[in-house]
Amino acid sequence: MQSAQHIPQDGDTPLYVAAASGHLVAVKQLLAAGADLEATDKNGRTLLHVAAENGHVDAVATLLASGANKEAAIKLLCRTPLYMAAVNGHVKAVVALLQAGANKEAADQYGGTLLHVAARNGLLDTVRALLQAGANKEAADKRLS
Repeated sequence: MQSAQHIPQDGDTPLYVAAASGHLVAVKQLLAAGADLEATDKNGRTLLHVAAENGHVDAVATLLASGANKEAAIKLLCRTPLYMAAVNGHVKAVVALLQAGANKEAADQYGGTLLHVAARNGLLDTVRALLQAGANKEAADKRLS
């Protein structure tokens, strides 16, 4: 049964759909069967992007442990999995990615950092997690300057 959170699009792989929907057992089985860990959708979002975007922390941890690229950036937008977790307020996924060494200073196409996004959206737990990880509280967002 698939989650209402992800409606498969043309070209999505079974592993992509499982990661986007948070079906951990399916993610593990498909990885064990050799499914492509770096599969992307038509917009360049990886499995790790969609798991983080939807707050599926166990899927995020499994993908990271399997070697998923934590710094992959979505085409044109420059958004990493950590950015997607932060913008959607999934602090547990943010913490998991930070603990895995994801770049806390990653910026979007406008130069807005994760801390900008969290602050702009009032995501206080995410702001706290980023500050605890040492995010630059003085970074300038190019949109605002």
